[in-house]
Amino acid sequence: MNKWFKWACFALLIIFISETKAQEKVTVGEKQILFSKILKENREIWVHLPKTYDDNSISPAKYPVIYLLDGENNFEYYAGMTDFLSRPPYADLPECIVVGIKNTERTRDLTPTKSQKKSPVNPNLILFADSGGSENFRSFIQEELKPFIRKQYRTQEYSGLVGHSFGGLFAIHTFLTHPDDFNAYVANDPSLWWDHKILISKTRDYLEKNKNFPAKKSLYVSQADNEEQQKNWNSDMTQAINEFRTIVEQNGTLNYKHTFFKGEVHGTVSYPGNYEALKFIFNGFRTNIKEFAKSPEQLEEKYKTFSDTIGAEFIPSESYLNIIIKFMKNNEFKNAETYFMNLKNKLYPDIK
Repeated sequence: MNKWFKWACFALLIIFISETKAQEKVTVGEKQILFSKILKENREIWVHLPKTYDDNSISPAKYPVIYLLDGENNFEYYAGMTDFLSRPPYADLPECIVVGIKNTERTRDLTPTKSQKKSPVNPNLILFADSGGSENFRSFIQEELKPFIRKQYRTQEYSGLVGHSFGGLFAIHTFLTHPDDFNAYVANDPSLWWDHKILISKTRDYLEKNKNFPAKKSLYVSQADNEEQQKNWNSDMTQAINEFRTIVEQNGTLNYKHTFFKGEVHGTVSYPGNYEALKFIFNGFRTNIKEFAKSPEQLEEKYKTFSDTIGAEFIPSESYLNIIIKFMKNNEFKNAETYFMNLKNKLYPDIK
């Protein structure tokens, strides 16, 4: 009896090991280590690729890139968010490569000036002693990280920068000082109180010198409901964000949106903010597949209008065209089916 019990346990163990090995892992992205000569340190980045990136049934495509600050906090949900919002046939945005940048010295990298202050809970403690290194960090992204991503992955010449708190401060500072670095900027509850609201002054100075903001750029700002939190921490947060909003909206030339999220505090606002920001930045991308049965040419017209508005060329993906063709075939819209088959052959010629 003891012998048979041992053999049964051994058999169950073999089955368990076999089934465990057969399981496939679901991965969100991959980690890369890049040594920065500018920052003189290794930087860890996390890269999420669209679901169609390695699809051998379609032609290799290029994708826009979103650079996400505080990657260790935001990467997993943000990657899923872009996948969800880019699902055909009613996608709100194109599939994107997401590059999450993990922090080393967060205050150093994300603040534009050297500015120390006493802790509001312990006056003997000095905060932000290592601040003021954002220009070096920007140079790292622009001169080292972006070329690395372009070399390693198939990228389109469209990029966005997403940050929260100090990351939002960094995004707005980059927008004001180097607007051509990115096509779109997202600042979730940005710390515009920093250094006596220095970026408020820089925004005014920018408009006095330039009169208008750069064309075909997008800026999205979310604002948390920080009233209770500010009583104990930073009473300047809301005032600074509202001042910035007033200046930008009075100018009226920038593709700008501001959203106040009631009930969301500073630590939670980036999630709904990023969702709304993606839909805002890529507003006009969504198409209605049912409209194309009678007017198939509308698809190209919509993509042309969207490309002109956003300042970069976008075309229907091959995977979306396959869905459209299948829809037309299943519903016996033969003329439309032929139109889209010809369009697919034009945009994605068979080079095999």
